[in-house]
Formats: sequence, C-alpha cells, structure tokens
Amino acid sequence: AVRVKDQGMGIPNGELKRIFKRFYRAPNVSATRVKGTGLGLFIVRSVAQKHGGRAFAESAGAGQGSTFTLQLPAAPRQ
Repeated sequence: AVRVKDQGMGIPNGELKRIFKRFYRAPNVSATRVKGTGLGLFIVRSVAQKHGGRAFAESAGAGQGSTFTLQLPAAPRQ
C-alpha cells in the first residue's frame, strides 16, 4: 500500500465518500485558491479498481489533514 498524508484543510466526514466521484469538488475547497477539475481522485480509484485494488481517504475532520491510501494486489509469482 502507498499512503500519502497531508496537513491540509482536512475533509469533513460526510464528504469522504463523495471525493472520489467524477468532477466532485468539496464545498470547502471552493473558498480557497486550490484549482482542479475534480478528476484526480476519480481516476486514481478507477485505475486501482481495474487492477483489483482500491483507493480511499481518511480524515479526522476539518483542519486535521487527510491520509490517502492506494492498495494494489501483488503480482502473481511466476
């Protein structure tokens, strides 16, 4: 697994499942100058699922930062 932890604005609990939807931008992001299309996390999760893995996010809430995890299965031994 690969984990990326930040000390950013955090993600409210109710938004954690929504952030992986196509074109989704959390309401608290629009008040900042952070630009984006809302596609990044959607693409990460889509690619992970196509390879039998998963991607998810955790956050203790606003102002607490977030942790993003990407898990992919190990390749079979040959």
